Amino acid sequence: MIYHCAVLLGCLAMTGTAALNFLFFRKPRALVGVADSDLPMVSVLVPARNEETTIEACVRSLLAMNYPNFEVIVLDDRSTDSTYEILCRLRDQDHRLHVLVGAEMPEGWYGKPHACWQLANAANGEYLLMTDADCTFAPDALLLALGARQEHQADVVSMTPDLQCQGFWEQMIIPLQYFIVFAFLPGPLIRITPFPWFAAANGAFIFLRRDTYFEVDGHRAVRRQLAEDIKFSQHVKRRGKTLWYGDGSRTYAVRMYHGLAEIWAGFSKNIFPAFSRDLPLLATVLAYLFCALVLPAPLAVWGWTHHKPWAAAALAAYLLTAGVRLALSARFLSAPAWAAPLLPLGWLCVIGIALNSIRQSYSKTGNLWKGRSYPKT
Repeated sequence: MIYHCAVLLGCLAMTGTAALNFLFFRKPRALVGVADSDLPMVSVLVPARNEETTIEACVRSLLAMNYPNFEVIVLDDRSTDSTYEILCRLRDQDHRLHVLVGAEMPEGWYGKPHACWQLANAANGEYLLMTDADCTFAPDALLLALGARQEHQADVVSMTPDLQCQGFWEQMIIPLQYFIVFAFLPGPLIRITPFPWFAAANGAFIFLRRDTYFEVDGHRAVRRQLAEDIKFSQHVKRRGKTLWYGDGSRTYAVRMYHGLAEIWAGFSKNIFPAFSRDLPLLATVLAYLFCALVLPAPLAVWGWTHHKPWAAAALAAYLLTAGVRLALSARFLSAPAWAAPLLPLGWLCVIGIALNSIRQSYSKTGNLWKGRSYPKT
């Protein structure tokens, strides 16, 4: 009975955190009342490696933004597909697009941080927007980023995307990222506290002044990180900078992975590195997820059929967390309501992916992504 009461208290805490975030996790408001001539130049930076299926839609959405003074710089990070040819064709159609060829990755660097560092050094803008090649943007994305920075007086602005999902497994697993943000991370503390453990960012949308980027040593500070966005957000707070993390579901969109195989490979790359490859810490988190988000539903069924006094506590724990997932469906169209009752299955998949991330990190090849291996160091 003590176990079930503890789990119920944990689920109540998650529900309370989610309720807080529903109040304070805001969408940005566009910058208004500024003449076009007074708007700062923005450099939009896109690292691209083997992105032939997504890069054209990304670049065209960026070039279609209703902002008067910006450039788009895409770095082809030694792609083996037709990414570079597509970029050259698009560059010939619009002078605001600049295409770089990535240098060979030096010792001590990982792929994306190295690409972002090269892009930032080539940028001409007063502000930088760092994004990914599989994103598409709303026309007012830059005005929204500037508006968020001004309203919240933040050195770094980041946002969650509209997570576009198709098929059973994508809709089951990928929107759990919303659940993580809402149920586990008190949003107001990201902005008002200096503590790096209250930090979050999405690498597909990091907006800041160019001077600030180089003052904190940019991606060079996280050059050996696979989960570079999370580590960068923690790093900027350690350096005394402020961070605002908001709802960008009307600002930009991304379909992260196509099907279960890509989900498995993509998240396996990130999960264990996001925990700094700290095995005891991740094991503790996975044990908590299993006890609080997977077990209550089957235990409630078993306890109810066997007339156990703790069955009501197990059922309440399940209903609370499923209710959070259902509420997220009303906030985010990409989090379908039918997946809420199946929340334990989704988290069981996440735990399996996390275990694979651990296994992969300790293998000879290490974590794998886009044809590169990143062994544990």
